[in-house]
Amino acid sequence: MLWTHSQSTPPPDGMRIIPCPGVDLGAIDMILTTGLIVDTRLDAGKLEDTLTTLIEQKFPRAGARIAFRNGAYEFHIPEKFGPHVPCVNFTVEDHPETYRADASRPTLPMDLKVPSPSLPSLSKVPDAVYQYLRSSSCPQSIEAVVESKKPMLYVHVVLFDDLTFIGVTSSHIGFDAVGTGTLLGAWSRLINGTGIDAIEGMPWDVQPFTCFNGPTRVTKQRGWFDLGILSQMMFIAYFVWRLFRDPNEYGVFIRVPKSFLAQEKHKIMEELQAKGSGEWVGSSDVLTAWWYKTALGYRVNDRTSFHLHIPVNMREKPVFAGQSTLETPYTNNAAASIAISPLPVKAFHKKSLTELALHVRRAILAYNADLEGLRDDIRWRCANPFKTHFPCPPGGEYSFQTNWRMAGFGGLDFSGAAVGEQTKEVRVVFVFPMVTSGKHYPLRGSGCMLMEDEEAVWLSQIRGEKDWDAIRHSASIAFV
Repeated sequence: MLWTHSQSTPPPDGMRIIPCPGVDLGAIDMILTTGLIVDTRLDAGKLEDTLTTLIEQKFPRAGARIAFRNGAYEFHIPEKFGPHVPCVNFTVEDHPETYRADASRPTLPMDLKVPSPSLPSLSKVPDAVYQYLRSSSCPQSIEAVVESKKPMLYVHVVLFDDLTFIGVTSSHIGFDAVGTGTLLGAWSRLINGTGIDAIEGMPWDVQPFTCFNGPTRVTKQRGWFDLGILSQMMFIAYFVWRLFRDPNEYGVFIRVPKSFLAQEKHKIMEELQAKGSGEWVGSSDVLTAWWYKTALGYRVNDRTSFHLHIPVNMREKPVFAGQSTLETPYTNNAAASIAISPLPVKAFHKKSLTELALHVRRAILAYNADLEGLRDDIRWRCANPFKTHFPCPPGGEYSFQTNWRMAGFGGLDFSGAAVGEQTKEVRVVFVFPMVTSGKHYPLRGSGCMLMEDEEAVWLSQIRGEKDWDAIRHSASIAFV
């Protein structure tokens, strides 16, 4: 994939070897950062000491190096960690002042004054914030990760007197969102005084996806497209044409009050009950339907086929050996995706929120009921780790909507590492996503349910500048 190697390169001394399964390689080009903002100054020394202890004793896979040997990617886990064999790249930047004291620094999303606390609002992502999430030594591509021969995990801590930034970065080969949340949740417990022996870890040699190795009868994953050469060229041409028409893209944060979401869900459930229907929708269904109705509703006559993909956590599905769920903590990738039946874009203007939320919920229920179909999806990916398949046909439009809420980043408690006396729990008050790659990874049109606080659920979304202008002019949501 990256280089030509002899097929007889021996394993390095002092390393335990775990092959990367196909599910780890689906997003091989992505370097993913989870950026946390904690609302006080933290003790960087305690953060580093506890994280080092946690990885060395409970999550050694998190301290692995990523290697490419004999034509395959592998995790190389040191048999013994130490000063010369670290388990994490930990960097600190200290500013002995308050973040908010310097007016030139970008205003953080949770500090913005919204037009109405009870209605959704949207604000542009302040690009300057990202300088606080990664150190200059953090690799930007999978090639750089492999060549560095350093631990795959990078943690960058930036201290201010009123808050702390914690940027947790790894190649997506090593972690998905729930896996990152698993590691950070255990870290939070250790910081707050839980004994290391009481924390359940991830065995270095756990390989839950080996049961899916071998031949498979399916030719692709459900909801994806195996395109021929001509169709691939057409897919790329349509994609490039959209970039040409709207070349500048940027991300935004969207604040959706929980009271607004609960009210919309209540209206939908009342409507279903009035019709005598036994169907139901969840808050995430309503949120997903509301966002795409908001973002696409201005395209009233657009017949473009819209393909929505929603990643799902496989850990809780009884598809592993012995038809069991994945019981041990697992930080590597364990995500599949639900392909929602495509709709023409104009449907998001014409259909009601009830119809759209039900469309999402029905697809999820059908997916969850077909466990053998999920096993087939995993078998296909394990058998075809580098095969490219496409999220929509040529001329279609696609979007990925990831749910980080299940990772629990907004509930992380760092009180035990706070500097000085505190009168309240020291919590994560905001979460920033950051993705880079050595190649142009097409994220436009996609987004993430980031987190929730006491009052609202937060989304991040990426679209073209002209698209955002059209949404603004449609007056479907307030721009801050």
